[in-house]
Amino acid sequence: MTTAGGPRRRPRIGDLVYDIEREAVGRVAYIDTGGNIAWVTPRHGGPEWTALPEQLRPAADGEG
Repeated sequence: MTTAGGPRRRPRIGDLVYDIEREAVGRVAYIDTGGNIAWVTPRHGGPEWTALPEQLRPAADGEG
């Protein structure tokens, strides 16, 4: 995951994240063993989606 001007931190299962491609907030449900794909569950229900870890950043207060 990314922080402003800082190094990237990989998302972890349970993290609340913002997907910059989808412009959506969700919780990381699973990450493949290679760490290349994350499955994200929408915060307020609905179908999960996959995202590259580089697309995810920590959700800010008030997002979602």
